[in-house]
Amino acid sequence: MNKVVLSAVVPLLSLALIAIFAITLGYAFYQIHHNTEIGTIGVIGLGLALLILTPLIAFLLERSSEK
Repeated sequence: MNKVVLSAVVPLLSLALIAIFAITLGYAFYQIHHNTEIGTIGVIGLGLALLILTPLIAFLLERSSEK
């Protein structure tokens, strides 16, 4: 592809992917909070799991790829 086209497509694609991720995550948080019995505790638990498991998984993948 042309460099000019890539310089326009890559930022737009990254913006779209981030928007899709944010909307999906927000919908999941909303559904957990309003439609389950665990409510606020479930949202906090999911947020903590994302906060802790994301770097942990990245660390484990990085460590396994160094071998």
